[in-house]
Amino acid sequence: MAKALLSLAGLVSRLLPNSVKSAMYRLGPISLLIRTILNRAAPQGLLEIDISAGPLHGARMQLDLQKEKDYWLGTYELALQKAFREKVRDGMLVFDLGANVGYISLLAASLVGRAGEVYAFEALPENIKRLQRNIKLNPQLAAIHVIPKAVAAHSGKITFLVHSSGGMGKVEGSIGRAADYEQEISVESISLDDFVIANGRQAPDIIKIDIEGGEGLALEGMQGVLKKTRPILFLELHGQEAAKSVWKTLSAYNYSVHTLRNGYPLVSSYVDLDWKSYLMALPL
Repeated sequence: MAKALLSLAGLVSRLLPNSVKSAMYRLGPISLLIRTILNRAAPQGLLEIDISAGPLHGARMQLDLQKEKDYWLGTYELALQKAFREKVRDGMLVFDLGANVGYISLLAASLVGRAGEVYAFEALPENIKRLQRNIKLNPQLAAIHVIPKAVAAHSGKITFLVHSSGGMGKVEGSIGRAADYEQEISVESISLDDFVIANGRQAPDIIKIDIEGGEGLALEGMQGVLKKTRPILFLELHGQEAAKSVWKTLSAYNYSVHTLRNGYPLVSSYVDLDWKSYLMALPL
């Protein structure tokens, strides 16, 4: 019965348009009921499973279906996935900052083709293990290089705040969402100016930044990249303080900022942003 229910959920996710799937997350008690039913049907712990819907349909990932059904159903950050499918092209180089367990890295690898590459930056050791496993499960995709470091303003050692959720850890000094953290660990950090310019590497065409309030620190450490190579940026921001910091840097390097809605409307000021916003920044 549980297996049949999960199969049905996968089928429904494949058939429904994204607009309907997005709406289902905003149905209050109904959304909670659906989540509860699926949690009861889902097995406990990690398992290797095929993605049931979305642009990564058929790819394989090691997931915890109690917590990560959005990866399995292909409903994770639908607006970001749509924008990636429109902006990422064959042969591009994509940097994924805050790769977590690799869903967006895998999506990027499926879009850049064998002529392209993806660099997945992730600092949390537990996430790195699963990220590496998920890459190995998908040898058909373009090369994904794991960089086990936190992207920050400077290269060296940095304190990383570990959260019970693997997707909510962040480097010390990040701003935005407040949360309770379980412990502090020391990790290696890298600035993108050091990673790209100082080491003579190819510059990225696209950078996704989702590092829980550390976006301002990452941008501080990639000013040479922003000036010289002008990549497209995708950023998730939490709160006005984070938005103000990011806005200042993007304005200084002549980027326009757009929300990930239909038509990518231009944002005229950071004060117009919601508390949580996923944005695209385009070089002018």
